Amino acid sequence: MLALFLLRLAHPVRVARATVGLSILAGISLGFAQEGKKAPHSVGEKTSEAFQKLRPLQEAQNFPGMLALLEGVQFVPGSYDEALILDMKAKIFAMTNQLTKAIAPWERAVQLSDQHGYFPEKQTLETVSLLAQLYGQEGSTSKVPAQQQQHFAKAIVYFKRFLEKTKKPTPETMMAYASILYYKGAADPNKLDMAVMAEARAIVEQGLVGAIKPREGFYQLLLTLQQQTNDMSGSAEILELLLKQSPAKKDFWQLLMASYLQLSDKASKTDPTLSREYLVRAIVTCERAQSLGHMKTPKDSMNLVSLYLMAGQFSRGTELLYTGMKSGGIESEPNNWRVLGRYYLEANMNTRAIEVLKEAAKLFPKNGEIEVQVAQIYIQMENNREALKHAKEAIKKGNFEATKPFSVHYLVAYTAYDLGEIDEAQAAITVAAKFPEAEKDPQFPKLKNVVAEAISEREAKKSEKPKGDAAPKKR
Repeated sequence: MLALFLLRLAHPVRVARATVGLSILAGISLGFAQEGKKAPHSVGEKTSEAFQKLRPLQEAQNFPGMLALLEGVQFVPGSYDEALILDMKAKIFAMTNQLTKAIAPWERAVQLSDQHGYFPEKQTLETVSLLAQLYGQEGSTSKVPAQQQQHFAKAIVYFKRFLEKTKKPTPETMMAYASILYYKGAADPNKLDMAVMAEARAIVEQGLVGAIKPREGFYQLLLTLQQQTNDMSGSAEILELLLKQSPAKKDFWQLLMASYLQLSDKASKTDPTLSREYLVRAIVTCERAQSLGHMKTPKDSMNLVSLYLMAGQFSRGTELLYTGMKSGGIESEPNNWRVLGRYYLEANMNTRAIEVLKEAAKLFPKNGEIEVQVAQIYIQMENNREALKHAKEAIKKGNFEATKPFSVHYLVAYTAYDLGEIDEAQAAITVAAKFPEAEKDPQFPKLKNVVAEAISEREAKKSEKPKGDAAPKKR
């Protein structure tokens, strides 16, 4: 977005350069016309001779020769001759794309004209406008913060002077001025100059109100100002307007969805209903963009799923996720399948959760994490036989992502003990005890003890001698 405004700032200077090219010869003729009309300021003989020699040099595009000729003219400091020569030098610098060099002579020419009234007000204002744009460009390209601020401050002074004397400034001029105010106000992102930002916004709004069909650049700059000052509501309104005019601008769809999400988050603590409304707007924004062919990357589609899940719409969210992974619209990878299983569980669709996780297990036969999730769901369904089966399968596969191996062996031990398979439980406990988590888990010693007690009780029963029937008493 900022790069766009840099281009906007540069554009008026390019226009000015073309205008300067047309006015160099006109300026020469104007000087002599003023003499013929007995203008109050006369041109010295040396200066007059030099200006007469400029025309053939310009026609031959010998700009270095023109500058050399002007450098050789002697004049009285502060005189009308100096002002004319400086103005001509600046125009030549502008014509030859040496914009930085044009600043000093134009600035001095304006200073002399202000003191002595050398130039007509219209000409002075044109030069003031050029200086404003040139200083703005210098500031926007400077890498030194202190210099950047100095250039912007100078540009603002010249822009203000020009606008105060101009009844109907061009949209380009107003946009350039507002952009420079923005740059100055946002120079320190940790400490915005809110007064300058407010002034920039006032100029932008003036440009919007003053035109039947405002330029898009005004809306874009207003959008930037709103985002910098955290006016998310206003930002969303402008984005809706921009997208209505130019729905093909995919970046704006992303910004609009992000604005609605920020508004939803902001309202979540004070107004849950409003928060949900903004969340729904974010969902609708994403779907509107996708209908136009935007925001259809796997990541974007997964974000839409997440939004539905945030809104508690588990059925719609899981449907989008499943069909997306099957069609390739969403990346088919283990974690996404596990998310799908988890949210089917949230929707109390346990059987469906197991179905999709088993489908995922076939797609990723070396992923033990999926088997762990299946085992945990079976435990919730009180089907420890299936839970034990999948926990053992998880150990066989390995490649855990989030689960610690200790937890899987503990799961085997727990389910095996519950099913009365004491030896298998003991074997799992022996392996689990080798992991450092065994010393930290408060439940592990309890499980270990009950399994040991069960084994001891079983062995004790085995060691007991069977009691025979009592001998019959003799009569």
